[in-house]
Amino acid sequence: MKKVRTTKREGFGRGIIISLFIIFNITIFTSNLESQEEIRWKLESLTRGKVWVSVDNSFRLGPIDLPWSYYTLDYPGYSQGADRGDRPAYIVAGGYAIYGERGTNNYAYTITGRFGTSSQYVYPTKTTELVKNYNLSNPNLKAEEILVGSHHVIDLGVDVGIKGMVWSFPKYDDFVIFEFTIKNTDTTLVENLHFGVRLDIYVTQRGDWIGPGDDFDDKYGWDEEHNCFYFYDDRSFEWETEEPIQFNFGPGPITGDIGDPADITDPGAKNHEIMSPGYITLICLDSAGANVYQNILQYLGQMTSSDAPREDIPLRLGTDSPSRYLEVMTHQQPRLSWDEARARGGEGGNKYERGPEFLVSCGPHDIAPNDSVKLVYAIVLGEMDRHRIVEGGVENIQRLATDSKDSLLKNVEAARELYNNGYYIADPPPMTPTDGENTLVLTPVGGGIKIQWPPIPDTYVDPVRGVNDFAGYKVYRSSYFCTGPWDLVARIPKDSVSLEDGLVTYIDEGLKLGVGYYYTVTSYDENGNESGKVNPNRYPVYPLRAPNEDFPREVYVVPNPFRQHSGLLGVGEELRMEFIGLPAKCTIKIYTLAGELVRTIHHDDGSGSESWGSIETFDYQTNRWMLYVSPGVYIFHVQNEVPGHEDEYYIGKFAIIK
Repeated sequence: MKKVRTTKREGFGRGIIISLFIIFNITIFTSNLESQEEIRWKLESLTRGKVWVSVDNSFRLGPIDLPWSYYTLDYPGYSQGADRGDRPAYIVAGGYAIYGERGTNNYAYTITGRFGTSSQYVYPTKTTELVKNYNLSNPNLKAEEILVGSHHVIDLGVDVGIKGMVWSFPKYDDFVIFEFTIKNTDTTLVENLHFGVRLDIYVTQRGDWIGPGDDFDDKYGWDEEHNCFYFYDDRSFEWETEEPIQFNFGPGPITGDIGDPADITDPGAKNHEIMSPGYITLICLDSAGANVYQNILQYLGQMTSSDAPREDIPLRLGTDSPSRYLEVMTHQQPRLSWDEARARGGEGGNKYERGPEFLVSCGPHDIAPNDSVKLVYAIVLGEMDRHRIVEGGVENIQRLATDSKDSLLKNVEAARELYNNGYYIADPPPMTPTDGENTLVLTPVGGGIKIQWPPIPDTYVDPVRGVNDFAGYKVYRSSYFCTGPWDLVARIPKDSVSLEDGLVTYIDEGLKLGVGYYYTVTSYDENGNESGKVNPNRYPVYPLRAPNEDFPREVYVVPNPFRQHSGLLGVGEELRMEFIGLPAKCTIKIYTLAGELVRTIHHDDGSGSESWGSIETFDYQTNRWMLYVSPGVYIFHVQNEVPGHEDEYYIGKFAIIK
């Protein structure tokens, strides 16, 4: 056999060809991997309005996944802190159910945030995308935050497209709207299709985990005019006897734990906040001409066996037959409140519905191949004025049934109006000064706080009217929490603005030392329209206390002794202790009487005070291992670290009585 001799040049050329071939195939392979990675399940959060919710492209609402950095219809919403129980969540989780028929076969599927997706049933077709369109910078997008994504339901052969929308404008910031586009991707007709959104009501996690509440004490009402059920927190009860649980303090003897008041388990309570003050509902804005069904079930029945009546047992994926889905999704709850149903007897008004799942379904629909149907829902919330919520007391608790309910129904009307107008807002407020938490510049000054933000640009134009109608700013303050209640402290017309380093500047003076403050700044236009309160600081800022020039004299711990409560009324401030009379820079060491080091605190912000821990790190009165200290007497040592004064120190003591 004749050998073929290959020259070095020819070998080199062939090597290049082979290498290019390999690189080409690797590129295609990598590209395919990237394209596969691009379409995946992804969680995003809508946080522009008051209602904060996390959802992925499977429509798992508030998925129970670690590290719990998600929102479960939190209202009013704020970012998660170190205390994971501090969540104003109005549901445990949410999702949807779907049923349809092809020929003689029927199919069904369901999902909620308490369960993960399975490739046996669904796969993603569009990765979740969050579009930020703040201040309607693009009016054609209609909303300020838009969440879109989709997935395919395998057995039924349909794609489910999801579009969530929220607004910060004061009239439209108490709800989230979801559009669902269901497309038949198969070659045969889908008949008798029903689709429903399901919410596991839980009013609220904050009231249960931090307050005195229970996750099985909610009730529902019925409003004929607005054609909707609504849900709210009511009295806890003993499961076996169904007798109300008695509370002995605060408003407890009269109103029990309605609204989860913070002061009904502690005779010395200083916090009187109603921790579960809101009302919630789910409505169908557009059923595409089909029937709408409203059914109330027992959400705990999905996770455990239940003795509840058949009509109150929720759907179970992989267990219930498709016909069971249709039965549940087309069942109409009697148009009565829980109390009315209880008094009448028959369906409804039982203890199983005190931990309710609300299912609102639309159908039937027939969808031809490659055709689709769009269904639109709104999740709406409302609450009474937050000044009353924080004030608490019997009168305000009794007002929940009118004030919070009226707020909810007003917001239901606003959601329907907005949708019926094609999401058109005739006269929106001017652009927000800043967008999102912690976007204001807050600087402690002597006895006050300096608030700064970028000016509204001269080029601003109202997205609807086409003119610059900006008129000024409003500055609000709260000494309670980042959600208020808010008090107006300054109204600044645009021609009275003070600038410092290019930022609008306002100094809030004469504040109480040692008290934490929150701020939010809005804008208003010539017609009085005001932007939303979207930019509060998540954690309090404290007025500057001047450093102690006479150190080591006049050094104190306040309060001393500490007796159960700091006396501060801000959320999370009940354990705050503060060292005052400090030099601008120092190290504080806290010891037990036995000489064991408890905690080391480094102070270097130039002020004359330092707290033992903070709300942000959730470590008030904790030791170096993040454990709460025991009652007793403690020694503290302050070492001056100001240049030229390093030989100065102070030793003192304080007591904690719990």
